[in-house]
Amino acid sequence: MVTRVADLANNRLVQSLIFNAQDRIADRQLQISTLQKSQDYAGIAGDSSRLVTLEASRTRIDQFMSGNTFIELRMNTMLNSIDALKDSLQDVKNLVREILDDGATPDGVDKDDIAEIKMAEIEDFLNAKINGRFLFAGSKTDTEPISPGTLSTAPTFDGSNTTEAEPAFYYKGDDTQISARIDEGVVLEYGIKADDPGFEKLIRAVRIVRSTALNDANADAKFQHALELINEASDRLQALELSTGVKVQQLSTTNQNLKDSRNFMNGIISDLESANTFEAVAELTQDQTMLEASYNTVVRLSNLSLNNFL
Repeated sequence: MVTRVADLANNRLVQSLIFNAQDRIADRQLQISTLQKSQDYAGIAGDSSRLVTLEASRTRIDQFMSGNTFIELRMNTMLNSIDALKDSLQDVKNLVREILDDGATPDGVDKDDIAEIKMAEIEDFLNAKINGRFLFAGSKTDTEPISPGTLSTAPTFDGSNTTEAEPAFYYKGDDTQISARIDEGVVLEYGIKADDPGFEKLIRAVRIVRSTALNDANADAKFQHALELINEASDRLQALELSTGVKVQQLSTTNQNLKDSRNFMNGIISDLESANTFEAVAELTQDQTMLEASYNTVVRLSNLSLNNFL
């Protein structure tokens, strides 16, 4: 009778080596195909805490950059409105100068019609809306900030034929200054409200033009006051444009810093997650060689008998 000689412990050891080699080969093949060290945090336990922190920081940066895109769009739209208002202001200024120089409007020009047209333009520009938000209404972003009363109603003149600010004539927003967090620890106040003195003085000047008859006993003084308001409004619009432009530049710089930080984090995260394909291929070859040797050992043990042993 032929009796096989085998040691149970040795067989189990060889089988264990085979199973381990098979697991390592599967891991190496997965690393090569996905270019990642592991498909879960357990596979990189030593770096998992650091990786989670970096990924959370990168997510936060992405959120800032996404939000900043809308803020930039709003500010650029505000700049466009201010630039357009400067053209309307110049038209009103030219009309007032004509009246002051000649005591009348050019032939074929009706000052009342011009005033109504310019007020409609101002209303359109200050009721600018982006993604469902009115930009010049403070925090009342769902309310049109400009809704003027009857334009022919004159502002209140005092004894010297000057007036006081009357934003309530048209402004329906609130006094909240809009701001946004554009980075960790960085808050940008970027909102402009339609009751700003620059807009209010322009609108008041248009009201004076519309409500003052050319034969009014105080017409010259009133139109001169309107011209002063227009000049002050022009200076203020210029200041608003400059201030907003500076904030756009600040936002652009912040976005670039965020982008640089994200790229830096991406590099570190890639180093932590990415497999070294050269090492993985080398280790795969080594494990395959070990597995083949283990299989050969099993075959030899299975062929070993007492007769062969003797």
